[in-house]
Amino acid sequence: MNTKLATRQIRLNEWAAIIKDCKASGQKVDIYCEQHGLSRDAYYYWLRKVKEAALKQSGFVELPALTEERSVNTVNKDTSAFETQMLIRTNGIEICVNENSPSELISRVMKLLYHVE
Repeated sequence: MNTKLATRQIRLNEWAAIIKDCKASGQKVDIYCEQHGLSRDAYYYWLRKVKEAALKQSGFVELPALTEERSVNTVNKDTSAFETQMLIRTNGIEICVNENSPSELISRVMKLLYHVE
């Protein structure tokens, strides 16, 4: 790994921790940045970079948002084939899982949802 790439990775990790701390604080970004001596522009620049890195690492491709007229329905119509044991709701998205849901898939989806605003 060359020095430039290593430095970039270190900065990504630092900003990922800052972004996580900001979200955990519950404060608005402007207030958090002011209190921590950060530039709002830098925060949003690195937020975009952290999200891009997370998408590359997860192997998922970012898709454009659906318009209001379209929707995605992935609910299994055969209720006897899938029994929901846990329902996760976040950002207007519902995910139904049960003991047969692959743990790696759940983990990857949760990591992606963490980075969605």
